[in-house]
Amino acid sequence: MTKHRVLASVGFTLGAAIVLISWPPTLFTPPDTYQRPIEPTPNATSKEITPTPSASLAPQIAPTTPPTTRTTVIPTTPTPVTSVKPTVTSQTINGDIFAASKYGDVQVQIVVTNGVITATKALIYPNADSRSSSLSALAIPILIEQTLIAKDNSNIQGTSQASYTTDAWIASLQSALDKVK
Repeated sequence: MTKHRVLASVGFTLGAAIVLISWPPTLFTPPDTYQRPIEPTPNATSKEITPTPSASLAPQIAPTTPPTTRTTVIPTTPTPVTSVKPTVTSQTINGDIFAASKYGDVQVQIVVTNGVITATKALIYPNADSRSSSLSALAIPILIEQTLIAKDNSNIQGTSQASYTTDAWIASLQSALDKVK
């Protein structure tokens, strides 16, 4: 019975960790980076009016001079309001299809955001037989990880048992990088 409780608590903890890791990062943005509403600025034609004290606040002594209203014009220069929004350019690009010898074809898709590869996946990969499927299941996650941390395709090492898949992945990745605008 204790073993089941331990497994249930570990499962719950892992599930909570996955939710926290995959949560949209905008929800974790510190409050300092939120956009604040823009307050209107007075223009040169606005007037400031200073009212006279009300009768209830005035002392109970009869005034010697009649109450006056002053109108003061304060010249102001409009302050330009500029909002700097970072320009985010994102492209999803499919590489060309390359043969991984007789085992099948490989096609890579990348997402490039501001000149950096932020996501990648295999659109086509060798899976004609059970051996190709199992090797692809091992190799593709490694190739994806290496692609995301590599500066260019020369830093991708691949895996030892999937050399044809690795070569086709690198060729498809290069063709996708050549299409980046």
